Amino acid sequence: MGEAAPRTWMPRERWDALVRGEGCPLCAAVAATEPADAYGHTIADLDLGRLRLAANQFVPGYCVLICARHVREPYDLSVRERTAFFEDMMRAARALEAVFAPVKMNFEILGNAVPHLHCHIKPRFYGDPAPGAPIDPDAARVLLTPEKLAERVGAIRAALARPHPGDQ
Repeated sequence: MGEAAPRTWMPRERWDALVRGEGCPLCAAVAATEPADAYGHTIADLDLGRLRLAANQFVPGYCVLICARHVREPYDLSVRERTAFFEDMMRAARALEAVFAPVKMNFEILGNAVPHLHCHIKPRFYGDPAPGAPIDPDAARVLLTPEKLAERVGAIRAALARPHPGDQ
């Protein structure tokens, strides 16, 4: 989250270890008790995911939802867990929409850099620099002041706490 994508595959032994969860940085991010690190700030622990605001806010509201359980793919989860993870994605996206009013929301489940299920949730805004393509959240560096960061995290938390009519 928040660093340039590698241009080559890591050694196969390292990849296989990460698939097994050995030394997985996203497992560490889920287990962390500190709210922030170099990559982002924890907003909330949801039903099956930890929602984190990316440290680089070039794309305002860019978050990553990390599955609380180490699996490589969504289909590695049980039906109940898949439903919970997808609902966490929708809940996070609705909160981001309420706070940032984007024109579109992009969801990216990749995992070829870290094979731990996670979803990049990127609000898209009219006039952004990549109208017909996925936006690169690292195209520029925008770091918030601690006050602005706290304000943004608080606004997203408040939006997560509000009930949504479709959740009946």
